[in-house]
Amino acid sequence: MLITAAGLVAPPAYAQDEADSRQSAWRFHTEPDLTPPRINTVTQANGTAPGEIFLAPLPKQDAAGQPGKLIVDDRGDPVWFAPNEPGVATQDFKMQTYRGDPVLTYWEGNVVAPPGYGEGEAVIMDSSYREIARLQLGGGLQADLHDVVLTERGTALLLGYEKVARDLTPVGGPADGSVFEGVVQEVDIDSGEVLFEWRSLADVGLDESFLPLPEDPSSTWDYFHVNSVQEDGNDGLLISARNTHAVYRLDKNTGKVDWRLGGKRSDFRMGEGTTFEWAHDARRRPNGTITLFDNGAPPKDRSRAITLDVDENAGTASLAGSLERPKAALSPNMGNYQAMPGGKAFVGWGGSSGYTEYHADGSVALDAEIADGMNSYRSFRKEWTGTPTDDPEVAGVVGQDGPTGVYASWNGATEVASWRFLAGDDRGSLEPAGEVPRTGFETKLDLPADADPAYVAVEALDSDGRVLGRSPAEPVE
Repeated sequence: MLITAAGLVAPPAYAQDEADSRQSAWRFHTEPDLTPPRINTVTQANGTAPGEIFLAPLPKQDAAGQPGKLIVDDRGDPVWFAPNEPGVATQDFKMQTYRGDPVLTYWEGNVVAPPGYGEGEAVIMDSSYREIARLQLGGGLQADLHDVVLTERGTALLLGYEKVARDLTPVGGPADGSVFEGVVQEVDIDSGEVLFEWRSLADVGLDESFLPLPEDPSSTWDYFHVNSVQEDGNDGLLISARNTHAVYRLDKNTGKVDWRLGGKRSDFRMGEGTTFEWAHDARRRPNGTITLFDNGAPPKDRSRAITLDVDENAGTASLAGSLERPKAALSPNMGNYQAMPGGKAFVGWGGSSGYTEYHADGSVALDAEIADGMNSYRSFRKEWTGTPTDDPEVAGVVGQDGPTGVYASWNGATEVASWRFLAGDDRGSLEPAGEVPRTGFETKLDLPADADPAYVAVEALDSDGRVLGRSPAEPVE
């Protein structure tokens, strides 16, 4: 606690009162247009990895919180939030590296549901939250929502869906049927040139799908449903397809499938506990294992984040690890598994809402749910430094039965350690009124009871007391 200029003790103060804390969306005096969903912590953070948590809450009917791009801390307090524009969805919000610098990437566009794919663009933002690139597939295709992966070569791996006419009589469908073909492209970020393309119908047969044909013969069958892509060595790509229950390795030199893991035509003998259903987020790890999010299906009562030990020479797959949510939950869709240094893991539960972090021994380091059951397709933890270009925000509010409260915030600024509050009778002659540590997205200072300033402002201070930014002076209301 710090001593104010008036000689009073100013305790750290959260901007939300007890009644507000029970609501399912945040409300801020300084940012009234931002109402991100609250995060309900089930297991408090204990020994979590460093960094912030990246979410993209999806629209949900009757939910109080706004959908959008959201960064929170271990307590679930917002660090940065950007709500979606009306009619626009955001998914796969995460931190990556572009030209050696940390950036934010996400997909933005329209969700076609069913079957659940995207028509939009991939977006890259710098550490000041400024847009620096928008990416699209070649050949007139729009980028799909499931994955945006940047490479060290200044390229992006993107996914796409294309409706293709197909004779479906071999699988019991109409002769004049149609399917959604999965498309994988590597695109040069600067020029938009397509450097590599693979299409599922060239290698994956219709009979490999586990998804039943549509009841309406005129509907398009989503037989494949590609949902992740990753570089696998210098010449390969690893992709996941939900509706074939399989992971595929593509050879970039030949453009063909090297092998299938899982599904109806697996090239591996699947050991006990290794089979997966409707899975997402297949990733090769540095030790050669493959992790993925196994959504599962009834009669199972929970989804899993699993690690598979894949021996390509022997043609075997064994279960090396499995993580389950403390409270049984079956995620019908979405989800991801982020392996972290030191054996820690971070799992986003997708369609069952929320996320869990695990210690190396499998015990829970943090478990949380998004309010109102709002879902985030994926959830990530990364160390992030944000330096917004706009100024901090301030709001002075005259208390009905108490002192004037002054509120400070700076959306996206990660280096703020404390706030210096300024007050006075005119904009040009404000004096220090107190300092308090940053307590969350919005920090509050109660002025002395006899204080009646006309204007207030705030200065954001780092851990060394340096001024990072100053708000304009605003009238007390």
